[in-house]
Amino acid sequence: MFPLLLLGQIILATLAYSKDDTDTTYALEINGKAPSSAVDVPANFFSFGIETAFFENFITDLSENLVDSIGSRMSEPMIIRVGGTSGDMVRVNESQAEATACVAGNNCPHSSKDTFSLGPSYFDGFKKFQNAHMTFQAPMYPHSNSDNWLNHSMAYVRHAANALGHDRIAGIALGNEPDYYEYGKEEYVSRALDIENKTIEMLGLSGEERRIFELGDIPDSVIQTRDNKNYGLANLLQGKLDNNGFGKFAAQHHYQIPGSQQVSGKEKLQELLMNHTAITERFPIIESSIKSTRANDDKIAFVLSEVGSAIGAAPVSFSRGFGAALWAADFHLVSMSRGVKRVSNTMRPESTHSFWIPDNSGGQKTKGPAVQGIFIASPFITDFVGNASLGKVVEVQVPGQPDLFSAYAMYNRESSKIERVALINLREWYPDLSSSRGRAIITLQIGSGGAHSATIRRMHADKGSNAVGYDLGGYDNNVTWAGEQWTSKIDNGKGHFPRGLEEETVKVENGTIDVTVPNSEAVIVSFE
Repeated sequence: MFPLLLLGQIILATLAYSKDDTDTTYALEINGKAPSSAVDVPANFFSFGIETAFFENFITDLSENLVDSIGSRMSEPMIIRVGGTSGDMVRVNESQAEATACVAGNNCPHSSKDTFSLGPSYFDGFKKFQNAHMTFQAPMYPHSNSDNWLNHSMAYVRHAANALGHDRIAGIALGNEPDYYEYGKEEYVSRALDIENKTIEMLGLSGEERRIFELGDIPDSVIQTRDNKNYGLANLLQGKLDNNGFGKFAAQHHYQIPGSQQVSGKEKLQELLMNHTAITERFPIIESSIKSTRANDDKIAFVLSEVGSAIGAAPVSFSRGFGAALWAADFHLVSMSRGVKRVSNTMRPESTHSFWIPDNSGGQKTKGPAVQGIFIASPFITDFVGNASLGKVVEVQVPGQPDLFSAYAMYNRESSKIERVALINLREWYPDLSSSRGRAIITLQIGSGGAHSATIRRMHADKGSNAVGYDLGGYDNNVTWAGEQWTSKIDNGKGHFPRGLEEETVKVENGTIDVTVPNSEAVIVSFE
């Protein structure tokens, strides 16, 4: 659907699965002007997501500082998603003093499947993160015998909207993962339209203001196994989910290693997570959903509203370390190049794939407060999108065996001039694997009028894919972007430079520069 641009004309050595310290060499030819296949990237493409019942846990200085730091790199306000499984079961208790109370569930108060009661003070959280916009979820309630479900749903919507303020509401999601509901598709669609109508009336929306709703939020399991049946996006849209014409976003979820996939050991990290083919082979069905969304209404933006590296039985080392950061960098860039308009990285205190852990409430699985190693992908992704001008992107199709190396080119949307190239070396490396760290050596040939000089910045960890960040592993586990790192213990999420800004500026000679990318590292080359 979205053709890849063949930028790399020559490959002098191919990547193999063997874990060694050898170098690989590429010559990539980069067009100076954007090709017709380039895809527009929204300025607010990058997003964080917070599970509804645990929103209060993230109302901390650490969380606000991290959001502000990443949001400052964007030219439009970041959109934070507040939603998830728990968001369909919460009920507002106007007389409850506590912000949240876990009232039912096998894992209270850690699981997204537990049931929570919310006091009015819960909604004070929507007054935070003032530099960001938010989407929030209108509870749908999964049980067919839910009493007064619409009144309970509207209580949440009313409190959230009043606290957030009209100008900061990016969208209102109609439930979450409806294939888990006891009732069928027809009842789900009916409830969704009831929420739309009641919300519009309650908030006094008119005209295009009514186009505010997020449709679907289809789970990972549907995307993988039974799309185009009851709860595939195409089927839901054909089944009148957007009958009112007020859809703003259509959403699906994605976990690279889902809970149903059993993974026994860390040796699978290269095969399942740090692997470009493993990432891209999941996209045809996502692209099909993008096509269905556009065919239904080209004003609706397709988003991945709930994304994580690994859940369920996968080792913790898969979820939160620098290897997961490299996965996140590649996944986001693949997504934007295929037409996804936003990716929200979901979090709760117990989730090991969270970009940060806000407090110590997560139980045995996590340790907080802490900024985890995967977080470092955030500034890499947002800096690739850029904040000086709007951009459009193409993926570099790497000939040979592209499993462990990927590249992308970002162009100025107005002038079509090349601005940045991202190079991601996914080949796994950590000190116990090999004493010597192999490299990818890339020659970039920039097309006519492309650039005169280039600045190179690196997403780096001395410990390679095993690094988990300073908060969890100390100095030896530092992960940095252009020399900057983010921690709870040192800077409370504001970011700092242990050794100062780290970048290299080189002259483009005869349209050519050479860039070295060590194994388990990623770089952005910015042109002038």
